[in-house]
Amino acid sequence: MAAQQNDRMNNWRANFARYTPTMGLRDKRCARSPSDCLSLLLYLLCPILFCVLISATAFAQNRTIQEDYNAIQNAHDLYYAKKYAEAVAAYQALLKTPLHKNSKDSIRMNLGRCYTSLGDDALALKSFQAVIDDDPNGSYASQAVHQIGSLFRQRYQYKEAIRGCQQLVSKYPKTQTESTARYLIAQYLSADGRYDESIENYLSFLNDFPNSPYRVSALHSLVHLYRVRHRHADAEKLLQTHLRQKPNDVDLMEKLATLYKEQGKYAEALDLYRAALQQNPNNTSILKQLGELYAQQGQRDLAVHEWSKIIQNDSNKSYQYQQLGGIYTSHQMYEEAIQAYEDALRINPKTAYLYNRLADVYKIQGQVDMAVNTYLRALRAVDIGYSGRDTVIKSMAEIYEGEQQERLFEQITQQLQKNLEAEPQNLGLVLSLAEVFFYQGDLEASLEYFKRLRQLYPADRGRILEKYAQILERNQQPQAADFYQAIVTLFPNTHLAWSSQMKLVRFYERREQWSDALAILTTMTQQNSDSAAQLLLGDVWLHGIHDVEAALQTYQRLASQPLTPPQRAQVQLGIATCYILQGKSAAAEDILRPVADGTGKLKAEAQKLIGDAQLFRGDLEAAVAAYKSVLDIAMADPLSNDALDRIVLIQSNSDYSNEPLKRYLKALQSDLSGQTEAALTLCQQTMKEYPTALIVDDLWMLIGDIHQRREGYADAIVAYQEITALEASSIAAEAKTKIADIYRWQLGDLPEAQKTYSALIADYPESVIVAYARQQLDEIMKLLR
Repeated sequence: MAAQQNDRMNNWRANFARYTPTMGLRDKRCARSPSDCLSLLLYLLCPILFCVLISATAFAQNRTIQEDYNAIQNAHDLYYAKKYAEAVAAYQALLKTPLHKNSKDSIRMNLGRCYTSLGDDALALKSFQAVIDDDPNGSYASQAVHQIGSLFRQRYQYKEAIRGCQQLVSKYPKTQTESTARYLIAQYLSADGRYDESIENYLSFLNDFPNSPYRVSALHSLVHLYRVRHRHADAEKLLQTHLRQKPNDVDLMEKLATLYKEQGKYAEALDLYRAALQQNPNNTSILKQLGELYAQQGQRDLAVHEWSKIIQNDSNKSYQYQQLGGIYTSHQMYEEAIQAYEDALRINPKTAYLYNRLADVYKIQGQVDMAVNTYLRALRAVDIGYSGRDTVIKSMAEIYEGEQQERLFEQITQQLQKNLEAEPQNLGLVLSLAEVFFYQGDLEASLEYFKRLRQLYPADRGRILEKYAQILERNQQPQAADFYQAIVTLFPNTHLAWSSQMKLVRFYERREQWSDALAILTTMTQQNSDSAAQLLLGDVWLHGIHDVEAALQTYQRLASQPLTPPQRAQVQLGIATCYILQGKSAAAEDILRPVADGTGKLKAEAQKLIGDAQLFRGDLEAAVAAYKSVLDIAMADPLSNDALDRIVLIQSNSDYSNEPLKRYLKALQSDLSGQTEAALTLCQQTMKEYPTALIVDDLWMLIGDIHQRREGYADAIVAYQEITALEASSIAAEAKTKIADIYRWQLGDLPEAQKTYSALIADYPESVIVAYARQQLDEIMKLLR
């Protein structure tokens, strides 16, 4: 063995001597000719030249790439505008062009997000996987791992998210991808409640990836889990180990000190807090916790001494006084808290949040007058455009309830009106009155002050009024229409006026005020050929007014105009729906098939309409297959519920050789076509001929819906009651809900609505509608107080 080693050493020396020039000529045997020296030089330089050549080639190639920057930006604009189907097409086209690596990765990441939003998980995963495959150590790869996990985590499918990350760990060992995936696995295990497994995974992650950017986050999560599992000794040991490695790490000191404090080890906690403050004397978090430590031990003066140091830093004194006010409030030191908030307001007098916190201190002490005065100070001081003005009014409303609240608002409005008489041009007072009347419920008076604000404040662009219109819309209050209409009147010929009209139309749609929606859209489309408004007009004709011919004409006019791909697809669906209701199912399918076979977001809707076409022509088996295809396309799509309902309708009503079912479908088709009298007659004839048919409850439901739509509420209630009287009807809870809704919304009979909602909850406790009924019942109870 020794001889072999000597031979290898001699060979190495010989090779070394062959390629090493002598430093002098004393040893003649080592002298080399000029050609030998040149050979040696080339030998040494070749690797360097090769690297330079590769780099130069790559640089030259990079420079030769001419990206279409406008196309890239346009694609990104579509993505950020949430036009995902259009963005997909744009990104796919870009990926066929020359791109720099960063651009390519960014495009594939956004492409994956588009597929996620469109519900196509397979293509989303494929896009993210391609980014990782290119460079599993790149920054985009780390983002892609997060996206893959998030695809399942956002649906609370933690097991699937963990499985996906484990596959990445196996496929890309010893890479940034593995590091990120291992971190996420521990995180998802914790979210899934598997705390002990999560702890083990965090530990192995910290051991294997000590330099990961997620190290600090993982450490904090691990300490938290130890505390959740009451493994304080393990948490303490972990923090001590890391602190020995980084003895000056203030964050670790704070974490360990807090752990000591929670266990009552006050001396150890005190030493660590002091050591941390030596490293960072202005750390407000540590000052706060050190003060709390003294306060827990009853050393109030020492606590105040430490807390007072918070304001010694001049970087942001208003915020530090605010912090101090919160600390004093939490320790019931109200006089000190008031002073701290006043000091903060002295520095920053236009911050609504500070006035609210100061008023809170007064309310805690029962000093309501001082709280109200503080709110009034806020309304005078916080200018228009500053955030938080509306929170002042809301906070005032929370002082009292019922009659006391009404008296308080009367007092406030009187004071504000008196102030406004003295300062008639004060914008803040005008806006305050508009807001106070709004929250008081006097919407007519509120709107008058908003109109006055417009006269005094030309710079207003209507955004304030829009905010309150949206609040009314969310609360389903009919006065939202007045506020939107005021925007149209006060700010004519603006984009805001146009968008307010569109919102008003949709508001009327939800309330089934189809004539009002039609009137606005007719005016809009006469003034402007905007395709979105015309498309909405077609939908109102079709789904609201049930005038199929008018809808078809609207869609056909639109089809000849320049449209975006999604708009063109919507027009095709509109035309196809008209054909279905006209009995032209074959023509409808010809239009729908390309959309259903495509990749756009209307794919599921087109497939559902194919099912409708087959359903209304009586091909029930084909219709079921078509509806099942909707479920295959996207279970999360709201249309999946409609498809399931149709499948259940077909499969649950096969008695009498499907004859009653087919007659019901004919009645439904007549109703959707605007032939309501024919629909009613057909329903009644079918029930007379087949009184025991399984479809009877659906026939009564259709009759009730027709009467309700025609404002024949008494007849509608009678029809719905027929359903609730049937034994084992699957739609009885829905019928009961419609009766209660009529009493509440259409007839305004709150006691009867209360009674009906209560009966619904008692009679159908397992129904999913019960949650809605409870919500309505709670709101009615508040109104009846």
